[in-house]
Amino acid sequence: MYKFLLTGFMALFAQAALADLIILQYHHVADDTPAVTSISPAQFRKHLQLLEDEGMQVVSLPDAIAALKNGQQLPPRSVAITFDDAYGSIYQNAFPMLAKRNWPFTIFVNPGPVDRGLPDIISWDQLREMQAAGATIANHTMEHPYLIERPQGMSLEQWMQQEVVQADERIQAEMGTSYRFLAYPYGEYSLEIADWLAQHDYTAFGQQSGPAGIDSWWQSIPRFPAAGQYANIDTLKGKLKTLAFNTGNAASEEPALGRQNPPSYTLSFQSDDVKLDALQCYASGEGRIEHTLDHQSGEATLETRATKAITAGRGRYNCTAPSKSQPGYFYWHSQLWINTSVENR
Repeated sequence: MYKFLLTGFMALFAQAALADLIILQYHHVADDTPAVTSISPAQFRKHLQLLEDEGMQVVSLPDAIAALKNGQQLPPRSVAITFDDAYGSIYQNAFPMLAKRNWPFTIFVNPGPVDRGLPDIISWDQLREMQAAGATIANHTMEHPYLIERPQGMSLEQWMQQEVVQADERIQAEMGTSYRFLAYPYGEYSLEIADWLAQHDYTAFGQQSGPAGIDSWWQSIPRFPAAGQYANIDTLKGKLKTLAFNTGNAASEEPALGRQNPPSYTLSFQSDDVKLDALQCYASGEGRIEHTLDHQSGEATLETRATKAITAGRGRYNCTAPSKSQPGYFYWHSQLWINTSVENR
């Protein structure tokens, strides 16, 4: 009887893990754009070939998120491809490669630059052409500001109406669709902004690394940056075999740094399938950092803190641990930190 129950539990857990979703994030796909946010067309082609070689199932982001929210199982090894900012190189270089494979993808758009016809920005007609081929066109705010830096004298409601709601209205007017998806510019948010989005039925996406699962917090869904220093094909291959810690849809901690820098961080999660003795945490600019664990009855609480202050504009704590039931797979969780003392971050 015990063996039967254990076998059934492990099978159920393995099925649940298959619901996890890898979301890749790109900006420019070009050789002559800023290196920090770019991937060359040749390297992007290698990324797509890797997805094919690894047996990844490229899925529609709206369909995948809807399934996760409903607790439904996704195809094994699901991955979604996303682009931020609607740069012209997406249309010129990435779109033909994706269309050849008939793969869906999402572009998070700032309608202001599109409306003004800025150089190297995709036009509405080009966006409609890609939408007809299976692309999802979603919201990246009207003008790509630092959302946490609200103009003086403007309420949160006014700010969100200006940057989020108006952007949705422009996209709906031009594309005929509104998914109520928002990708945070620069990946930055506050808990106040996240609460507003939740109250107004928005799903939001960050730029902190990690997979998405049925227990993700829907106001900052992680994505793996895959350009610039993160374009390496070998490290990307490992990220395709990651699982989301089961945190019960818990919200992240406030990402803007307060008086405590480096910040302390606490993460609680279900631990039955997590190899706790192999869990490790890392801090941007520092590498591995120490942590403590409190483990009781399938639940674990991790506490960690870097030893060096975060001096860059943004930093992260990443925690990973191997899966017991799926050899070669790692649980992965990332917490964003924002150093607001850095102006151009």
